[in-house]
Amino acid sequence: MKGHRDRRMADFIQEEISQIIREEISDPAFQEMITISRVKVSPDLKHAKVYYQVHGNEEAEKKVAQGFERASSYIRHLIAKRLYTKFVPEIEFVPDKRTEEDRLEELFARIRHES
Repeated sequence: MKGHRDRRMADFIQEEISQIIREEISDPAFQEMITISRVKVSPDLKHAKVYYQVHGNEEAEKKVAQGFERASSYIRHLIAKRLYTKFVPEIEFVPDKRTEEDRLEELFARIRHES
């Protein structure tokens, strides 16, 4: 059951961060097309790695990485206001360097596991 709790938390964080980037952050770094591709939460729910993809060139990727550095504490604060748990995970933003094939394979494995 523990894995289920991790997955729910990861899904919640992924949805909320996507919405926060779209609607609540006015930093010019986030004008690029950004996808929050996945979130991995530690078993104790105190740490979360948020993987993102930037649909643009290397300059756009650098700009977005700097934007996440500036906004990470603000994003965590907004997540804390929406999350009703004792702890809010520390959030680390990581560029997702997986290929499209790797992402599809992971998605199919997840679908097989949930069926």
